[in-house]
Amino acid sequence: MIEYSEPFLLSRSGSTRATAYNWGNKVITLDGKTHVVWLDAVSVVCGRTFDHASNEWSETFRLFQGCDNHANPSITADAEGRIRIVWGPHGWWAEWNQARIKWAIASEPNSLANWEREENFGYNATGPTIVHAPDGYDIVVCRGGESPAGTVFHRKRQHGGWTSAKVLMHQEIAPQYTHHYGHVACDAGGTIYAACHFYNVGGGDNHPVAGEKSRMRSYGMGVIKTQDAGRTWMDLNGQAVETPATYEDRIAIPPNGENMYVDGIALDSSGRLRALVKNSGVESWDVFLACWDGGGWTTQNLESYLPAECGAVDGVLTIDSQDRIHVLLTSVIKNEVSAHNWWGHPCCEVFHLVSSPGTDSFECRQVSIPDKAKGNWLPNISKSGPFHPVEKPLILYTHGESGQGCTPETQTEVWCRFVES
Repeated sequence: MIEYSEPFLLSRSGSTRATAYNWGNKVITLDGKTHVVWLDAVSVVCGRTFDHASNEWSETFRLFQGCDNHANPSITADAEGRIRIVWGPHGWWAEWNQARIKWAIASEPNSLANWEREENFGYNATGPTIVHAPDGYDIVVCRGGESPAGTVFHRKRQHGGWTSAKVLMHQEIAPQYTHHYGHVACDAGGTIYAACHFYNVGGGDNHPVAGEKSRMRSYGMGVIKTQDAGRTWMDLNGQAVETPATYEDRIAIPPNGENMYVDGIALDSSGRLRALVKNSGVESWDVFLACWDGGGWTTQNLESYLPAECGAVDGVLTIDSQDRIHVLLTSVIKNEVSAHNWWGHPCCEVFHLVSSPGTDSFECRQVSIPDKAKGNWLPNISKSGPFHPVEKPLILYTHGESGQGCTPETQTEVWCRFVES
């Protein structure tokens, strides 16, 4: 049976997207300390550290400033235990930092207290996620590049500069906003996987945020990999892929050609790649866990593990060092929401699904504290990298109202709890 620590309130002044987004890692545990980052209102990157020996949380570190509630801090760690962080603007329309991503490295191992070597990179960028590879490179995937925006790759040497923006996957359709960010994973041997979904707003007369939601959809999902730090790319069968790649069956994550979003990718100890995928709205309640076993894909629908009246609207995925699969889902009451009002609805709650090692059977528990007036949503969880395996995951979520637009002064609460067993 799953057991958890008591819920802990990290912040009372969170942003309206404090723990978003599901592609960025926000939790790392190193040598008896767990470090977590989030976004305080409106766009302040904050962090705290839990000392497992003393069973105490540190003070809140106010680390960096973003431009709006999409700043999305994401962290990884290197072989020395120094934490590396990226956060960013909100795309090509943002004047902040010339629409470039910011990067910094902690001054000391296993600490969030002080930072150095703040750098800028990228082009028309937003939504970065980072992992540190075994060969000493920082790998960043984000949305960016020339319009229409694509899923973009960046590489940084241990003691060197950044490569120019390299578009990995894109769509040859107008208008812009054709990609919804990107996910990255790296195994112990240095093979890097990048995934995204091919998203379009449905015509040049449709606004990418305020337009008709029925015309905004994904046209499928894709994943590619590299074994030479991004110089060349291939499909999962090892056949070369010319970048920027467009959607096709050989790079597709199932179900092919459907309005599905990638909510996470993760690798187990045997190198099997898993992807969490689902419809972003309420037209379908399917939640698929797709597994690539080296020869093809298998899929499992997790929807039935939720209570019958609940349906998932977003999620996040990780795999721990025991090969247990962890899925966090924001659920809503199906008959209380529509395609136009589920975002931040008061009925939102966070559920945790975890598998037993070596099985595809899941146990499901609600981890959020119910509140009929305000929703619990935007879940996140510890994600592994070559130098920060996940032993005891920390779950994060945002409690509060969604606010209006990208810069509301609305404050939320940021909660967390450890998965104890």
